[in-house]
Amino acid sequence: MARQESSAPMVNWIYDLWLWLFSVLVDLFFREVHPRGSWKIPRRGPIIFVAAPHANQVRKEPIHFRRTTCTHASKFVDPLILMRVIKTEAQRRISWLIAEKSMKRRFIGGAASLLGPVSVGRALDSTKPGTGKIYLPDPARDPLLVRGNGTNFEKEAEIAGLLVLPTVNGLAANAEIAEIHGREEVRMKKEFKGDVAMRQLTGREDVGEKGELTNGDVPKAQQAFEGTSYKIAPKVDQTQVYNAVFDRIAAGGCIGIFPEGGSHDRTELLPLKGRSRPPVRRIRG
Repeated sequence: MARQESSAPMVNWIYDLWLWLFSVLVDLFFREVHPRGSWKIPRRGPIIFVAAPHANQVRKEPIHFRRTTCTHASKFVDPLILMRVIKTEAQRRISWLIAEKSMKRRFIGGAASLLGPVSVGRALDSTKPGTGKIYLPDPARDPLLVRGNGTNFEKEAEIAGLLVLPTVNGLAANAEIAEIHGREEVRMKKEFKGDVAMRQLTGREDVGEKGELTNGDVPKAQQAFEGTSYKIAPKVDQTQVYNAVFDRIAAGGCIGIFPEGGSHDRTELLPLKGRSRPPVRRIRG
């Protein structure tokens, strides 16, 4: 199970200096940055800012829980834009949840560490190639059962870790391990999603857009199919992350998170991912 150092102290004068330098660049490259609804931001008390990289609206939620959307697509510019707006309009400073992978980058990580971030380890950033190949022996009747050829699940995998399939068109299907039944068999918590994943795990072409087999009379993987290569991601212990978030909230601070895991240009905020919800439940409770 992977563990991590979760937080760094915020140095207020460095935070403010960094924002001032960034504001100079913003004024040079952007004609106007105009917030709407900034008067709704409380001047004191805990807040969680849940942000998405698109449109410019702010919607009020209970218990000082904010869903905020930003105007620029860059995952590094968006937080800085929001930090500047919040500091200017409400005199508040935000501690962002930042991927541990980004914190290890020389410039980004060094600068971010001075702004009081909470570092979050992600399982998919810690994948390692698995031994052998995997396949679904009975995808129609038991899509959660995964078998291996030459695998060593007992040594390499762990319960609540992930099996990750090869990347296709920039996407890699993955599923969480629920049970390990020896060196060459595991049971997943949920089935792999999508038609690409089903083809990878069965070698069959009679697969619908949602991953269903169109020829139900043949429930098994293609005969003589050996399987697909894969990677294994560990279970990441997020206890320290949650504790760091709760400590800052208890002290009346602000936490910021981009929970969607990507950039897009839609006009609505996508559903929150599961791991962004526990701090929100803690505040509301």
